[in-house]
Amino acid sequence: VLSKPKSYQTKEINYFEPKELDRIRDCLSKEPLKWQVITHLLIVTGCRRGEIMGLKWKYIDLSKGEIKIINNLLYSQDFGIYQDTTKTESSARIIKLAADTQELLLTYRNWWENMRDKCGDAWNYNIKISDGKGILQTEEADFLFFQEKIESLGYPMNPDSITDWLNKFSERNNLPHINPHAFRHTLASVLCLNGIDMTTISKWLGHKN
Repeated sequence: VLSKPKSYQTKEINYFEPKELDRIRDCLSKEPLKWQVITHLLIVTGCRRGEIMGLKWKYIDLSKGEIKIINNLLYSQDFGIYQDTTKTESSARIIKLAADTQELLLTYRNWWENMRDKCGDAWNYNIKISDGKGILQTEEADFLFFQEKIESLGYPMNPDSITDWLNKFSERNNLPHINPHAFRHTLASVLCLNGIDMTTISKWLGHKN
């Protein structure tokens, strides 16, 4: 049997059925708040994991219910954790947030501020992080999701940690394997089934075309 040429081969689309998604969300309620928020945002925004980890409070307007996706967090052996622009120009976008997401983010904001205050002098109010060219930049520690090790409080988390945590989360709760990117495919399917046109879905997910 001849296999298809590489250009004609298609990858299996990985997504979650509604019942699977409901079960994931039920299990999330028992997890630490930070991971609840990270996973919830993956589900409802369809953002890439680097876009989620690159979020800063200054990009979120809870009064308008909007979130700006203009930053991307990555990791390399040369630079460590570094930040860059989004994957393409079209990946920079504004996403509207539902009321339950706004409420969850408000709860998390209060937790975040309490954690920072409890850390006192151990919190790194100004952090150094590389840009896409490997040049260190100094900026205010404003990332939503920060490391909790005493020596790196306030610094952003490695985006790879999302995949690691979801693997352990799925094992603990006897869930199917959770690939973070599957949440993007799932959201696209849900939007399509609700009659949203493909151009709007493409812009929502930050696709080039």
